[in-house]
Amino acid sequence: MNRQKRSRRQAKRDRRGAAMVEFAIIANIFFVLVFTCMEFARMNMIRNLAQDAAYFAARKAIVPGATSREAIDAASEVMDMITTTGYEVTVNDLSRDTPMIEVTVKVDFNEIALFAPLFLPDAVIESTARMKTERYNGYYHQ
Repeated sequence: MNRQKRSRRQAKRDRRGAAMVEFAIIANIFFVLVFTCMEFARMNMIRNLAQDAAYFAARKAIVPGATSREAIDAASEVMDMITTTGYEVTVNDLSRDTPMIEVTVKVDFNEIALFAPLFLPDAVIESTARMKTERYNGYYHQ
């Protein structure tokens, strides 16, 4: 009987060692999965932010008298909510007769992402907003 209790204790100790080895193997996979989910969520948030920045910049630039600088500042204000580097805002030339405004926000993965550049080198998130301006003659005669 005493021998049987010892063998049970020994089996428990052996199982405890097996559980540690199993955890060491599975924990790596689990942590990679968690960090990958966090990275995708962050990149989706940056993508949505770039879309919003392009939209708000275009809205700022469609009114008569607005400048490209004001549009770039409006986009930068939105992008600066999450990141202050790694993005570029471009606005087409604005003049009195410009019928369409186009604002593009490009975000560089290498500057923003933590792990994605390892798998997606030189990747860029790009969002463009196009709107008719209120400054050309045909706007009010539609």
